[in-house]
Amino acid sequence: MSENKIKYLLGIDGGGTKTEFLLTDLCKAKIRRTVLGTSNPVNTGIESCKSVLRQGISEVCEGMDYSEVSVFAGLAGSSAENLKAEIHSFLGSFHFGAYSNGSDADSALEAALKGENGAAVIMGTGIVAFSRSQGELHRIGGRGYMIDKGTSGFCFGSDALNSAFEFLDGRGGSGLILKLVEKRLGKSLESSVSEIYAGGAAFVASFAPVIFEAYEQGDAEAEKILDRNAREAAKLITAAHSFLKSDEKTVICGGLCRQKDILKPFLLRHLGETFPLIFSDEPMVNGALSIAYGAVKNSC
Repeated sequence: MSENKIKYLLGIDGGGTKTEFLLTDLCKAKIRRTVLGTSNPVNTGIESCKSVLRQGISEVCEGMDYSEVSVFAGLAGSSAENLKAEIHSFLGSFHFGAYSNGSDADSALEAALKGENGAAVIMGTGIVAFSRSQGELHRIGGRGYMIDKGTSGFCFGSDALNSAFEFLDGRGGSGLILKLVEKRLGKSLESSVSEIYAGGAAFVASFAPVIFEAYEQGDAEAEKILDRNAREAAKLITAAHSFLKSDEKTVICGGLCRQKDILKPFLLRHLGETFPLIFSDEPMVNGALSIAYGAVKNSC
C-alpha cells in the first residue's frame, strides 16, 4: 500500500434499499456523491452486489487514479466470511491505494459512536444492533427481513400493505392507509400484488412512510402499528444495552432516524422514560469514510 500517494477517500455504505458512495479529499471535503440501489448480496446475489459497486465506483472516481484512493465498503448482508472475501477480492481488482470491506455494522459503529464503546442500533430497511464494550462486539438481530421484527422499513411497509388489504377485504385495517398506499402506487392496490412481490424487500420498505403520514393525520391503526413495532424494537434495544456498562450510550442510526420525533416516544413507552436513548443523524457513509481514513497516515 502506497500510503503517501493517497489523496482521496471513498466511503461506501450499502443497505437493504440503497448504496451511497461518497468521495472526498483527505480533509473529508466532498468531491462527488452518488446513490444507487441495494448492494446486499444476500437479498440480490453477489453478482448484483458487484454490479452496483462497479457502477458507483466508476461514477464517483471518474478520471481518478485509483491508486490515490483509500476505500472502505460497509455492506449489509456481507458479514459471512465467503461473501466478505469475495467482495474484498473484487475491490482489489480496482488497484486502489488502500481498500477494505466489512458489514454496515462497521460503518454504523464508527459513525454513531466515534470509536467509543456503546450500542449502535441500525433502523433502516432491516433492524440490527451491535454492542461494543470491554473489547467485545455483540450482534443482536440482523437476520434479514424474513426473520427480524420491529422498527424497520420493511416491517412498517409490510404492515402498511397488510392494513390496506385488510380494509379492502372488509376485515379491519385502515381506509386512510389504503388511500396513501394507492397514492404511492399510482394505481389500485388490488392490481399491484405481482408488482409488490417482484419488487422485493426494498419495494415493500418504500411504503414505510405511509404509517408515519397516517399517524400524523390521527389514524388509530397507524398508532397501533407504531406501538407494536416499537415494542419489538425495545426488546432488541434492551438486549443490546445489557452488554454495556452504565455510562456507555445506545445510539439509534439509519434511515428511520428521520422519523425520530414520532418514534422516540413510542420506544420510550416500552423502554422507560429515563432510558438513555440517542438518535444520530450522522450518515453512516461518514463512518465508512473514517475507516478509509484510518488506513492513511497522511493528514490535512
